This record gives sequence, structure tokens and C-alpha cells, in this order.
Amino acid sequence: MDYSPAEIMTEYMIQQGLVTDPSDQTTWPIYTGLLPDDGDVEDDIVACMDTEAVKDGRIFSSGENIFHYGFQFLVRAVEYNDAWQKAKALEDACELINRDEVDMDSTVTYRLDNVTLTTGVTSLGQEEGSKRRQIFSVNFLVTLKEI
Repeated sequence: MDYSPAEIMTEYMIQQGLVTDPSDQTTWPIYTGLLPDDGDVEDDIVACMDTEAVKDGRIFSSGENIFHYGFQFLVRAVEYNDAWQKAKALEDACELINRDEVDMDSTVTYRLDNVTLTTGVTSLGQEEGSKRRQIFSVNFLVTLKEI
């Protein structure tokens, strides 16, 4: 794969309009692989992280290994309910995926064959520091294929 599952899911959620690219400087930017806390970063943001994959076996006829790749959304917001609602919206959007395609650039497209919720929306409590923003997570496994 040319892209990590977190990068693919980040792009998918941007294409769905649930989050925005950080360069757009609009509400609910999404970052891949980090939850930044610089002075110029919004309080209300989403991060998509790669998590552990599960190998589900091998197809004997082709020798192809089947992996369910792990990913996690972390949602941070000043208000508890805002963070919960955004995490729930991301969960709901993943539950609706049905072999959707994600165009990553002009040369590679991925098909999301299956998305499985592994842990629903979970409060991780308040972030340490002076802002004490709320953080939630929601975790999945995804089966995807480059097409």
C-alpha cells in the first residue's frame, strides 16, 4: 500500500464533509498521526491514528493475506457534548461504508470493503494542561483494497 489506513480514512472523512483539511483553516480540521497542540491549532479537532492490524488468514488459491487494519479517531473539543457528537458522527459514517472508494491522488484509489467498530465512542477525560479540553476516541478495523 502506498498510504496508511489512517491516511486513507482521513481522506475519506474529508471527502464525506465531516471534517476538513487543516490547510482550509475551517472547523473540525483532521490530522493524521498526531493531535497537535500548537498555538495556531484549533481547540476542536480530529486526529486519525493507525492502530494494530489483525491478520485474518490467507486465501489459498492466490496466496493473498487478508488484513483488517486498525484505525482510531481522536476527537478533541472544549465542550464535552461537541466532542461526543463529532465522535458519534464519525462512528455513524463508518457504519454506513459499503465498498466506498477513496481517491488518494491521480494514481491510486482504495476500496473500503469492510469497516468494523471495535470500541464505540469512549471518553478519555480531560486533556492535561490549562485548556483542559475533552478527548474522545472511537476505534475500528478496516478491510481495504487498492483498485
